[in-house]
Amino acid sequence: MSQRIIADTVSKELGLSLRTGRKFLRRALELICDDIVYTERMELRHLGVFHVTTRPHQTISHPVTGELIYVPRKKVSYFRTSKVLRERLNPED
Repeated sequence: MSQRIIADTVSKELGLSLRTGRKFLRRALELICDDIVYTERMELRHLGVFHVTTRPHQTISHPVTGELIYVPRKKVSYFRTSKVLRERLNPED
């Protein structure tokens, strides 16, 4: 499902114009991204938690030439699903 489809669906359900719905979704996603960048953690109930960890720098060898390549440290985001989402994905039969 794309952002456009989500925004259009929300717009129709709330009686908003399509343009307003798309602006709303875009701004909401910007706020979520900003919070992840600045606090390094964002919890969305019933969906999961985004958290940031730092990978240390490392030196790796190029698989073909064998040349050593320095890879600087970097931050990466991870997502852990909530219990509610896991249960919806894997319902008990």
